[in-house]
Amino acid sequence: NAVQVAALAQAAREALSEKRRLAAFVATMGTTDAFGIDDLPAIRALRDELVREFSLDYVPHIHADAVIGWAWSVFADYDFQGNPLGFAPATLSALSRAAERIRPLSLADSIGIDFHKTGYVPYVSSLVLFSRQQDLDLIRRPRSSMPYLYQSGVYHPGTFTLETTRNGFGPMSALANLLLLGKEGLRVLLGHAVEMAQELRHEVDAQPELAVLNAENDGPVTLFRVYPPSLDKTATLTREFCDPAFQAEAEQINELNRKVFQRVWAEATAGRGIAISLTDCYRHSDHGTPIAALKSYVLSPFSDVPQMRDLVRYVMTARDYVLGSEV
Repeated sequence: NAVQVAALAQAAREALSEKRRLAAFVATMGTTDAFGIDDLPAIRALRDELVREFSLDYVPHIHADAVIGWAWSVFADYDFQGNPLGFAPATLSALSRAAERIRPLSLADSIGIDFHKTGYVPYVSSLVLFSRQQDLDLIRRPRSSMPYLYQSGVYHPGTFTLETTRNGFGPMSALANLLLLGKEGLRVLLGHAVEMAQELRHEVDAQPELAVLNAENDGPVTLFRVYPPSLDKTATLTREFCDPAFQAEAEQINELNRKVFQRVWAEATAGRGIAISLTDCYRHSDHGTPIAALKSYVLSPFSDVPQMRDLVRYVMTARDYVLGSEV
């Protein structure tokens, strides 16, 4: 779920050999579905090596897209040996692995953060941090280009962002949450989310007609796929990804999962279930077929094990409803 650094190096060298310029390397530090975290130290080392190797008269920028994964920085100094918050062993391992890969964020030239995701802020609130003022200045508009604005004061975000008359709900709610929760509060919330996701995967695995697609995910998202009762999930999943003669059936199973999602969503919005979402393409099969998946993104601090069991029950009930309505 991360960039293959060797392939990245080959592509970068090919571009530079063709006298093209590299504007930036973008490392993803925590994707939504797979919680993929790129090897930022390796990308930084590659960038510096290329500058020397090709005698570049510029240094390509490195941006870390950490809009989701940034929050795991609160575990940078957590005592994983002592585990004072008492996380379950599997949760502790997941948090430790993610924290270790998030730790090098300072190697990036800029970092993207969304507080309305893993910052538990309801208002849209995003932040880009630059390590050097001169990099931010490259996109700053001069005061002379906006003579009717910013005649006084020292805070002029409109010179480098879209913010002019926007309200401050987003930034203020982000600041309030950071001050209220602190590192320990975020640790508790994120650890709970990861633990509930693992509980859900356990419940899904126990069902012969449900298959987890992202079992190695260290984050709070679970992707799973529902099958008709006549199919063996393990064998079917393998055929969906590998068997060229099974691609039409894979598309039919995609459609089943879409209809199950629609039924679960309809029941949830009517107050009779738990809302989930759908990923149209978690992966492509070896033959180009998109593999759809039902998606649970646990973030609520009020989620618990019974709810995870209920979610599985709702999905299976929706599956049976869909299959029954098609008879």
